Amino acid sequence: MVKKAETLGFYSYHVAEHHHSPLTAAPVQGAYLGALATVTSTIRLCPLVYVLPLHHPIRIIEEICTLDNLTSGRLDVGFGRGAPVGDELAMWGQNPIDSDDIYNESVEIIMQGLTKEFINFSGDHYQFKDLWMELSPFQKPHPPIWVAGNPMKAGQIGGNLITEGTIADLPKINKLYSETRVKYENEKSWFHFSQNPLLGVSKRLFIGRTDQSALIRARKSYEIYRSNFRKPLPGGESRRPKIMVENEIGKRILPWTIDFETAIEKEQVVAGSTESVIKYLREYKNRSGCNFLLLSFQWGDLNHEEAINTMEIVGNEFIGSN
Repeated sequence: MVKKAETLGFYSYHVAEHHHSPLTAAPVQGAYLGALATVTSTIRLCPLVYVLPLHHPIRIIEEICTLDNLTSGRLDVGFGRGAPVGDELAMWGQNPIDSDDIYNESVEIIMQGLTKEFINFSGDHYQFKDLWMELSPFQKPHPPIWVAGNPMKAGQIGGNLITEGTIADLPKINKLYSETRVKYENEKSWFHFSQNPLLGVSKRLFIGRTDQSALIRARKSYEIYRSNFRKPLPGGESRRPKIMVENEIGKRILPWTIDFETAIEKEQVVAGSTESVIKYLREYKNRSGCNFLLLSFQWGDLNHEEAINTMEIVGNEFIGSN
């Protein structure tokens, strides 16, 4: 699928990190992207995101440098805390309350390691003194950084942003990003503020023969997608960890609580005929104020042929015509 996306002119491929659920078949992003690097040549590759509280920061530095050199500078990198309030951190036997602190320490350590020869850091979770970094990234000063979900966090580090929202919502989100970026871009930090950041949203897409048939198929697949957020238990049971249900962050709506009608209304799912979907994509390009769009073609129980069909239509009818 990624090789096909490359031939169709897609800019990049992003892969999430999930554990203990059917949401991903590749929880170890580095090994997977390293394999993709050997069979692709132009498409950019991006872990979106590395769930930093689940990894030692030095190993992340080494993996980023290795992948960036393997791809000759085709690597982008996303950082995040992971599932709400440290769900997977709790499942791995650690205190989820520590999630934010570990994330913040890890980001500083990683950015030091990517841009400096020696790391010096003293925190509650990690301490390093004059730790030599024998590897360095191919891209200088570091690969492009992505933030998922939070325009203010992205603006603070000058990173690229993937968020959620309708076409009507996005100009306000972009404005918040830009205003935050202006406040922080002259501060001394480990981050390099690129001149042309990429801003966009993530959409699950499906194209059928007609609007009606596409919506019927998308609805069925969406219910499978929602069920994949559950964590399997012995005996065929499953659960969502209690901490994920009781600790929603701010006004964030957790994805497994959104029904199909709401997903369509909020433009989280876009399904229809070729004409309808391509019309939506052109409206997004012209009215959202964004310069990037992250599309998911195989979600729920959509099979390879269905995903490739939608991808080819988007590549030929939208990318190829712009």
